[in-house]
Amino acid sequence: MSPLRIFNTLSAKKEEFQSITPGKVLMYACGPTVYDLSHLGHARMALTFDVVQRYLRFLNYDVTFVRNITDIDDKIINRARELGRRPEQVARQYTYTFWKDMNDLNADFPDIEPRATEYIQQMIAFADALIKKGHAYESGGDVYFDVASFSEYGKLKKQNLEDLMQGSRDQVRSQEQLKELKKNPVDFALWKSASTDDTGWQSPWGWGRPGWHLECSTMIKLVLGETIDIHGGGEDLVFPHHENEIAQSEALHGHSLARYWIHNSFVQVEAEKMSKSLGNFRTIQNVLEQYSPDTVRLFVLQTHYRSPIEFTTESMEAAKAGTLRLIRAARFAQDGGGPNGAASEADGVLQKLDHDFREAMDDDFNTPRAISALFGIADTIFASPSDAKTPGYAAALRAYAAVLGLTLSDTAKVIDPETGSGLMNVLLTLREHARTNKDFKQSDLIRDELAKLGIKVMDVKGAPASWERA
Repeated sequence: MSPLRIFNTLSAKKEEFQSITPGKVLMYACGPTVYDLSHLGHARMALTFDVVQRYLRFLNYDVTFVRNITDIDDKIINRARELGRRPEQVARQYTYTFWKDMNDLNADFPDIEPRATEYIQQMIAFADALIKKGHAYESGGDVYFDVASFSEYGKLKKQNLEDLMQGSRDQVRSQEQLKELKKNPVDFALWKSASTDDTGWQSPWGWGRPGWHLECSTMIKLVLGETIDIHGGGEDLVFPHHENEIAQSEALHGHSLARYWIHNSFVQVEAEKMSKSLGNFRTIQNVLEQYSPDTVRLFVLQTHYRSPIEFTTESMEAAKAGTLRLIRAARFAQDGGGPNGAASEADGVLQKLDHDFREAMDDDFNTPRAISALFGIADTIFASPSDAKTPGYAAALRAYAAVLGLTLSDTAKVIDPETGSGLMNVLLTLREHARTNKDFKQSDLIRDELAKLGIKVMDVKGAPASWERA
């Protein structure tokens, strides 16, 4: 079996994975800025790195997976003003909704999930250290990273000067005002001054708040160390966010921030990136109202993480059909099996599944090919459903699907509250018909059977019967 190979954005090629410490992996993925509900594009990023850490654990690595929460940012402040609330209230609300979305999608929670506001003093110290080393400067209460002081700036994305001009995130000040503060237009903010009426913290340079890029460099250093194995995020973060992380971290420490950089592509709608700014997004909550978590996962994972996905009703329905096929195959694990029915590890079908699955995932986490291996064993199950080995094959299908975060939960007999209420109305209507026809035996039977289920039927003279949980 070939070793795990990862496409490294830094080198622009696949490289054999070798962790800094054998058997251990330090991994960091950029998390959400919590100012609104998360959409399907955010889900893709989260699910991509959820699968990466799951597979590394499957390979028996001791993984420490960190994903941050940006809970202070201009977007959060602006949204709070719109809503007439405090920024921390907005951040807290959407942190909770993000957690719920991740839980609903069966995404493992990270081992550590630092929030930016927990590390403000450490960010101030980081920026101050860069000033003392000659890589940053204070200007008008702001602190900027001096890009000219770091000769390798641009190595992640290989941007030209015109592109680098867009290197700093939006600030309250206009670009004309910033020209007066910066040595170079491409210098980016480590600390942004703010009015004392605005959200901020006291620093050596006055009242303000940290620049977006600084938070990840600071938290990586303090939570994982100065150099980590894997750093990931969406491809829109390559520049300027990750480029700036590299610059400030490596300028301060003198060595690499991360050995492997992994970036996932976008979810698209009509060939455009799904985003809030374009108004073409579907929230995770919206999508989960129509499709199961497994369907959303299959939709995302049937395309390689470095390729864009086109979101359409047809593609979601196809993922739904595929999910149902895998679930039907996995049912056989519940319909028999045991020591006499289980397939042995030496079985050729299981050996092929293991080989094909590992070979796919070892090739830069190729989930489409890994899913193809799952459908392959599903085909074997359907071809010989009565074979004594079939329950063992179905159990193996569940086990390998779990590495991709697929539960294959059989919800065919699970009734949602709306349907349950409808069924109760049907039963009460049948009972009322029995009472009208003086079939009290049937009427009482329905009432008594419902009582056994903890449901109390209440008869009201001159009105339809009602019910409640006892």
